[in-house]
Amino acid sequence: MKTYLRYAKYMVALALLCLATQAHASAQLAQTLHELRSEGYRAATYLLIDNNLYERIREPGNREAYNDALGSMDRLLRGLDNPSDLRGPYSQFVRLIRELETQTEDEAHYHLATVNRIMMAHAEMDKAIAAQYAQAAGQIDEKLKTLHQQSLETSQILLLYQNNMFSSIGVYFLETSEGVFRSMDASLTARAEVLKGLMPELSSTLQDLDKQYGFIQPRLLDHHTDWVPTIAAFYLLRNTETLNKLARDQAQQG
Repeated sequence: MKTYLRYAKYMVALALLCLATQAHASAQLAQTLHELRSEGYRAATYLLIDNNLYERIREPGNREAYNDALGSMDRLLRGLDNPSDLRGPYSQFVRLIRELETQTEDEAHYHLATVNRIMMAHAEMDKAIAAQYAQAAGQIDEKLKTLHQQSLETSQILLLYQNNMFSSIGVYFLETSEGVFRSMDASLTARAEVLKGLMPELSSTLQDLDKQYGFIQPRLLDHHTDWVPTIAAFYLLRNTETLNKLARDQAQQG
């Protein structure tokens, strides 16, 4: 009887260990896929900043920023063993960006058409990554999932803001409607409070995120006037960077 009980305890412990290992692997996979999406939004954001019609002088830093994001995506994809359903859309996204870079200023009409194609390619890539993320996210804890959601929506409201500088570029990465900025703002604000409840030990860091978001929030809500594309990117991408670091730490703990 004692031998049986020892064996049963051993099997239970082994099962719990397997579950913990599987949960940790799911958290790591979800984190990698989330960061892949995040870098895709960073690349698209700086691509739009570099090509918007309100800043006629191109800053080299914008092109450096989106190429840095593309490089990060390439490394993350290689870490995932280059799944074809993700590598293919990524390659198309990059190919169109390289096509845009070869166009001269005299080709402005074609230039904007290419930017539109790039944004369509970004949306296709984002959807492909999101589909894989959804499979892994079922096994991650609420803290990690909430950090990912806050980071993603911050990236999305930023890209939507940049997109509004173009009258001829469609929005493909999310469904839009009247009042979308206010709806996303309300979601971000509410989730910030949820995070404080889930992670009270990080209250100081989370309050800093609130301050940075609060600085740019009026511009997002009044997005038809007084464009500040670079400033918006600076503050909101600092927030996504912090949220992604917190998520990385949480995934490692998981």
